[in-house]
Amino acid sequence: MTELYPWLTDSRAALAVRLERGDLPHALLITGQPGVGKLALAEYLAALLLCEQRSTEQAPCGVCPGCRMVAAGTHPDRLTVTLEVDEKTGKQAATIKVDQVRWLAERLSLSSHRTGYKVVVLFPAEAMNSNAANSLLKTLEEPTDKTVLVLVCASPAQLPATIRSRCQQVRIPVPDATLAADWLAQQRPGVEAGQYLQLAGGAPLAALQLAEAGVANDRRQQLRSLVEMLEGRLDPLVVAAQWGRDEQLQAVHWLQGWLMDLVRIRLSGNSAAIRSVDLADVLQRLAGRLDARDLFRQLEQINRVLRVADGVLNRQLMVEEILLAWAGRK
Repeated sequence: MTELYPWLTDSRAALAVRLERGDLPHALLITGQPGVGKLALAEYLAALLLCEQRSTEQAPCGVCPGCRMVAAGTHPDRLTVTLEVDEKTGKQAATIKVDQVRWLAERLSLSSHRTGYKVVVLFPAEAMNSNAANSLLKTLEEPTDKTVLVLVCASPAQLPATIRSRCQQVRIPVPDATLAADWLAQQRPGVEAGQYLQLAGGAPLAALQLAEAGVANDRRQQLRSLVEMLEGRLDPLVVAAQWGRDEQLQAVHWLQGWLMDLVRIRLSGNSAAIRSVDLADVLQRLAGRLDARDLFRQLEQINRVLRVADGVLNRQLMVEEILLAWAGRK
């Protein structure tokens, strides 16, 4: 079973108590920002519901047939709906499609294999297209006996109100900073835990991912490239060729965040409120050289481009447009 992170203790206990009292709802919507452990809590609940020998502490026993099948990923009453991956290209689909939800409805119409609960974990719920969401609504309105649907969602506002209203929401907050920093330091000894947590908005799992990727050096190098472009020492087209090869457009997203930080510095006169604390020194110097109106225009352009990025065939041209504007050449 997925590791139960220390900051999930209260949420986990509350769900266990509701199950013991018999008032666990048939549909839950677990929300919270990326990296706080939403999926881990959903998987814990699924394991708890499918355990056939729950202890008095309301924890999965880990040894019964149900627990063993959950651990092996073979439990017939544990259903998952998520973004599909193309077997040929290895690329992940952008949306959860209606056919996936229809398959789910068919499975839920059958009796459980182990005469216990049927549990569905659907994530990320906000990735359902409109047809999929409408199809799921029928399942939420007419749940079968001993069925629990757990929707995991980072952006509940993107879900139709009809879906949200039929689920009881469980929100996982960002954990206490000290608890999160201690956990991160245990996972990555020697890492600047506070720095990575601030970069991740306080979310420990997102901070761990950033630390493991070693993004601190990459971020500083990319920001240095932007400075060199402004000074005319680096060709934006050369940088665009590098940035455009990344399907996630990570450097463009970083630039988006840096522009927001530069605006904050221009408006406040200091770097106290910026998110990119690891680059405060460079951003502070850079802000003095840039006009706030230009920063707002560039930020608006990037926001517009990123909204349609998934449908852009030539990402390098898109990145070139952004970097030429940054360098003042367009």
